[in-house]
Amino acid sequence: MNMNTNDVQQLKMAWLAAEETGDRTTQIALLRDHPDAQDELIDFITAYHITELAEPESDALLPLTERAMQTALERVFNGSVVAPDLRSLRARQGMTLVEAARKLHLGADVWKKFEDGVIDLVSLSERQLGRLAQFFHVSAEQFSAMLLNSQPVATINRRQTAQAAHASQQTPQKQSFAEAIAKSAMPKADKKEWL
Repeated sequence: MNMNTNDVQQLKMAWLAAEETGDRTTQIALLRDHPDAQDELIDFITAYHITELAEPESDALLPLTERAMQTALERVFNGSVVAPDLRSLRARQGMTLVEAARKLHLGADVWKKFEDGVIDLVSLSERQLGRLAQFFHVSAEQFSAMLLNSQPVATINRRQTAQAAHASQQTPQKQSFAEAIAKSAMPKADKKEWL
């Protein structure tokens, strides 16, 4: 006998209430006592944990957690689950922005432009794109898609006027990879290596 949508919704709300109070016994009982709703509850619980926002005090654990989640998803889906954007890709591999830039022999300012989606994809040569993709262990197509999905991190400045806030939300101007490197304070040897 299948439960109706309202009953399942009530079970989900009961599970959430138990989650907020840390009552694991009730959560397990909900799953055990309602076998006909187990599949829907398990899907709900999984989605809840995957989409749960990290608490500010757990920011240090975020890269480790993201790598663990990536590994789990890869095992479940028998293959690689690619990050949505370059910032997530870097974080999933446990690197800071500066560390990734240093290992790539790029200026941190140049790599930040990649993560902010400022670098124009068409300005990358096949060799450059391949090198970036290989560094992150993804295909050139996957790296391209992540670059296209990349955008600046939204920041909140409460003192900002509404007009200034609107102006700061505008999409930054695209820049060629060569132009970003030319404007960077990178060592000449690193610039030459990329151009």
